[in-house]
Amino acid sequence: MKRRGYMFTGGMPDPASFPAEKLAEAAQKAVRREGGELFVRYPGDQGNAALREMAARRFNEAQRADASPEEVAITNGSMQALDLIIRAYVPRGGVVLTEELTYMGTLGILRHLDARVVGVPVDENGMNTDALAEILDGLRRAGVRPALINTVPVNHNPTGMHMSAERKQRLIQLAEEHDVLILEDECYGDIYFGEHPPRALYAEAPAGRVAYAGTFSKTIGPGMRLGYMIAPPSVMRHVMRWRWDGGTSAFASVILAEFLKEHMWEHIRETNKIVQQKRNVLIEALETELGGSVHCNPPKGGLFAWVKVLDQTDMGQLMARLEARQVYCTRGQAFHAAGADIPYVRFSFAYPSLDEIREGVAIFAECLQASQR
Repeated sequence: MKRRGYMFTGGMPDPASFPAEKLAEAAQKAVRREGGELFVRYPGDQGNAALREMAARRFNEAQRADASPEEVAITNGSMQALDLIIRAYVPRGGVVLTEELTYMGTLGILRHLDARVVGVPVDENGMNTDALAEILDGLRRAGVRPALINTVPVNHNPTGMHMSAERKQRLIQLAEEHDVLILEDECYGDIYFGEHPPRALYAEAPAGRVAYAGTFSKTIGPGMRLGYMIAPPSVMRHVMRWRWDGGTSAFASVILAEFLKEHMWEHIRETNKIVQQKRNVLIEALETELGGSVHCNPPKGGLFAWVKVLDQTDMGQLMARLEARQVYCTRGQAFHAAGADIPYVRFSFAYPSLDEIREGVAIFAECLQASQR
């Protein structure tokens, strides 16, 4: 049965990729093995040991690294990891540097804390580290020390870019020079098309310079609500002081750990094939329906396409027309550090079916044409 509307919002994977049968088998094995003890113990601040081990394994095998499970804390999705790290390091009114375009959830947390958000220009090679150096020097002259540098270096949300290896090294150098912690949000790091993305900042930087946020939501499903942070002991101890929820579900954690133990990379490969096909169909549909009226660099991974529309587009009118036609995508303004109303729209392409992608883009083209000033 067709879903209501055309859903190009949110970081949701393809529903058909959910490994229901294999998760059911994993649940049966895990519950039988753990028994009643599974339901009477709190997992503790850092979460279930088996899932922490799988998170460390995933990171180490992907990054050619040697992170210990003791460096891992299981969180309620990567959003909780971001929230905990930000609350631990950003005082009310503190300065945070971030890509000028970034995840709106992170911006929401920072604004809630009345943080002073400073946007750094971003292009196809990631955060502009020359501009970052100038900003950091200016803050130093003013006697201001930033609380964090936030970045989404791989499969960037919303632009889909990868930060270049050169800029990663420069970012680490600048963070060292100015003694600032880097918050590395890599929740889309498992979703890549072709060559694996470059190494994570956490795998390259000196210990204590980076706190890493990842998730299982983008390849399993956000309904699992299981993510993780990776940090060295000194950072982990500081962040865990801000955790009061007793830890994430031990029940969900042991099931997922059992599944990942046997199927982790097989499932990621299968999911990526599905997502890549949908990416291709979206790019083809944009070209067919809109030609030179929009611009989009095909993302190398992740779940999002960042689409620039004509400058003369009335963005408010466009979004209203789309909603009336039940086409739901996200206005570019939501991702801008200063809230600027930029002529961009983010399409999330993994959730809708191939037919829904084609139909939704055709409606988008009609609405866009009708929204020119």
